[in-house]
Amino acid sequence: MSKQFAEVQQEDFMKFGGERPSYLEIEDALMALGGHGVNGNNYKNEMVKLAGWTGGALTTYAQRPEVAQAAFNKIRLVLHKVKKPETLRAYLEKTK
Repeated sequence: MSKQFAEVQQEDFMKFGGERPSYLEIEDALMALGGHGVNGNNYKNEMVKLAGWTGGALTTYAQRPEVAQAAFNKIRLVLHKVKKPETLRAYLEKTK
């Protein structure tokens, strides 16, 4: 990945319409890095949890915006440098 992502703000999780929030772009990039489809979605979920997200499958980011913001911004700091899924996983496991 070489794209820089804008900093994620708590209010991004409660926006409707307008400019697309960067956390959605980060999710897209994670799914692409993980291989798209089911594998990409599983990889995205794993990376967001490794970054600090504590919600379950039925918990929205808007329910815990401070936790979601911290997790996405942690990923954002390195995602633009990552070329392999294992690299991001290793970084997030190291910085838990």
